[in-house]
Amino acid sequence: MIIARAFLISLILSVVTLASCGTQSPGHITQAISSFDGSKQLIMEPAWLYSSIIKLALFKSSKMPNEKLILTAVVRGSHIFDDDPSLHFNIDGETLSLSSIDRLRDIDTSEGFTGSGFYVAPSNWSSKDYLVDVSFIEKIVAAEDVYVLVELTDSYAEGVFSNDAPITARQAFKDFLRQI
Repeated sequence: MIIARAFLISLILSVVTLASCGTQSPGHITQAISSFDGSKQLIMEPAWLYSSIIKLALFKSSKMPNEKLILTAVVRGSHIFDDDPSLHFNIDGETLSLSSIDRLRDIDTSEGFTGSGFYVAPSNWSSKDYLVDVSFIEKIVAAEDVYVLVELTDSYAEGVFSNDAPITARQAFKDFLRQI
């Protein structure tokens, strides 16, 4: 019994330590003030679409017009986004397509890690930014069924936005809207 309790405590501490490693959790929102120009920034870490390789993130700066913000689409892997429009939303049966404000796509590599018998391999993430109205974000948050498709040059990725499971984008978008 004592050994089992010690093992359980050790396991819990290992999981807590492992969870605290790396970047912020998906959908985490940070408020910052720019040292450069004093602008206020609201930054949402990329959060998952349900059952997908896509994450979505949001960014808002006080230097931007009030009704505008940046939506970032992030896809796991090293991909080239297709010609614009490359990001599509099916909002309760209505399709809306967005064109990127980026000429090139970004590719980041997340570090892998090993801890407590777990191994998470490093991975690449491709992303593009899209300028959208706050009203668009309000619309997709309020909609019943929202599906997202990212067109890539050699394939596509899709996912469900309209799901409120933990660490998913819709829940994080709701929190973001409350803070702007």
